[in-house]
Amino acid sequence: MNKYFLLKTGKKTTTTPVLLFKEPEKLNILSTPLAWKIYKEFANPACPVDVAKKLKIHEQKVYYYVKKFRKEDLLKEVSQEQRKGTVAKFYQTKHQAFAFKSDTAPEKEIRVPSPAKSANLEPFIENNKLNAKIIVGSPDPHGPWKARASDSCCAIDFALFIGSFTDGKNVPNYKLDTEIRESDLKHNLILIGGPTVNMVTRKINNKLPIRIDIKTDYRIVSDLSGKSYTDDTHGMAVIIENPWKTGKKILVIAGKRFAGTRAGVLACITKLNSILKGNRFKPEFIAKVVKGYDMDGDGVIDTAEILE
Repeated sequence: MNKYFLLKTGKKTTTTPVLLFKEPEKLNILSTPLAWKIYKEFANPACPVDVAKKLKIHEQKVYYYVKKFRKEDLLKEVSQEQRKGTVAKFYQTKHQAFAFKSDTAPEKEIRVPSPAKSANLEPFIENNKLNAKIIVGSPDPHGPWKARASDSCCAIDFALFIGSFTDGKNVPNYKLDTEIRESDLKHNLILIGGPTVNMVTRKINNKLPIRIDIKTDYRIVSDLSGKSYTDDTHGMAVIIENPWKTGKKILVIAGKRFAGTRAGVLACITKLNSILKGNRFKPEFIAKVVKGYDMDGDGVIDTAEILE
C-alpha cells in the first residue's frame, strides 16, 4: 500500500510519497550529517565520483555509503556511462521522505486524492485544477436527429470522479453542446455522449480511431481491430489530439446508446490505468471499446469490461 506524507499549509495541501517504518533503527544509516548529505545528492541520478567532488570528500566515503544505502534498499542503480575506459554507475534514491509509526498510534481516515491518478489525468487536470471543458449534449431536441441527450447523469458521475482530484473552486465546469463557440473548442475537451446527441462529438467522430457509425445502426466501429460492436451496452473511451488547437487533447466517452455511454464512464472511473495503456491491437492509440453489465439486476449498468 502506498503511503504519503500530507502537509497542509494555509489553503495549500501537498503530498509526498513516504517510506513508513515501525522500527526507527532501520534508518540508522541516515542518522549522521554526512550520510544524510550524501543521500540527498542522489535525489537525482548521480555518480559517486561526481558527488565526492561536489561535497569535497574522498570518493571512498561516498562509495561506502552507497553500498550501505543499497543494502537497505534506499538507493537504486539507474544507468551507466563510459568514462575513460571505465564504467561509471549512476544511482538515485528510491525514497525521499521517511516516517515512523508505532502500533498504538491513532489513525483517522481521510479522503486524499491519489497523486498517481491525478498525474494520469493530465492534461485534463493540472495543479489540482480542471484544465478542460466538459461538454454534454443538450436535453432539448437539437441537431440533424432532433435528439434529446440523456447522458448528463453519466457526466455527473465522471465529474464527481475527476472532481476528487481538484480543488473544485472553478465554476461552471461544463457547457451544453448547443452553447459552444469556436473559441471554446481550443481547449482540452471532455465530451460525454455520441454524435447523435453531442454535436461536438459529431464534428470529430470521423477523426476517431474508434467511432460510432451514424450511417447504419449507430454501431461502434474500430479501425484498430477491424471489429464492429452492435450491442446497446457497448461504449468507448478515446483520447485524441485536439484538431482545433495544437497541444490540446480531447477525451470522448460515448456509447451506442445511453447504457453504452454509462459503461464508458464506469470504465474510465474504475479502470483508468487500463484505459490509458492504449488499445491492445495498436497500443499507441488511447482508444478502448467497453461493454457494460447489470450485475445486481436492478436495471442499471454497474460494471464495465474492456473488450479492446
